[in-house]
Amino acid sequence: MGNMQKERNFVVPHDFSEAADNALMQAIEIAKPSSSKVHVLHVVSKENEVHEAKSKLNEILSSSSYRNLEKHIKNGSIFNVIGEFAEEKSATAIIMGTHGAKGMQKIFGSFAMKVIISTSIPFMVVQKDSEIKKVNRICINIESSAESMQITRLASYLAKTYHAKIHIIAEKSFDKSKAVKIKNNMVLLSKHLNKIEVDYKLELLDNNNDWGQTVLKYGRENSMDMYAYSYDSDRFLASNDKFSQSLLFNEDHIPCLIINAKQVTSTYF
Repeated sequence: MGNMQKERNFVVPHDFSEAADNALMQAIEIAKPSSSKVHVLHVVSKENEVHEAKSKLNEILSSSSYRNLEKHIKNGSIFNVIGEFAEEKSATAIIMGTHGAKGMQKIFGSFAMKVIISTSIPFMVVQKDSEIKKVNRICINIESSAESMQITRLASYLAKTYHAKIHIIAEKSFDKSKAVKIKNNMVLLSKHLNKIEVDYKLELLDNNNDWGQTVLKYGRENSMDMYAYSYDSDRFLASNDKFSQSLLFNEDHIPCLIINAKQVTSTYF
């Protein structure tokens, strides 16, 4: 991973909610080891909201002991502004809070996905009740596609930062060519993790009808602190979206790394 040493910075969209406060705490936790900059972004839809937003952001920044915070107020729609701003800053990740309220999942789900697919910058989605703590285990979900490898760059960086172990999981496939591609992806990733000296474990799991629930069950049984996967909006499937919903709004409130893997690059590391 040649760019491991490059300067990193994180973007936190802040809507003055508890979920956004939690996302900011998570961003600071990740930024601290390398003293990375955290950009706190509030999006307004009307010019007359700027003044009040400014004073609220000042309050948030001054109550934090982390000094490398920068506030930004942008006018427009969150569905464009967040992604565009993060790209402009060459952000390592956008750390976003969600209000995974029951019954509201569909609304928040489509809202979160709409923001996520607006950019190729990875997201970390943190729930209002996610516990901010040291990450010891990260679960990466790999598929047979090259796209499914896109989140591995950020996940392996975080594992290196936290000295965490990565659990690389994939669905056991009875389709020979699919099984070979999954194996190749796992080998590629394990070589990279060996190179950067990150501990890992490889697991092929039986899918019991619902892959999302299978992954969450594995996560519970193995005390995962974070999930990571790539969302391929080019090959959109309802099952793909259902899987995203179950991970993003998991009832264990575990933070989730997700990237819209639309733009495939030939190398991941």
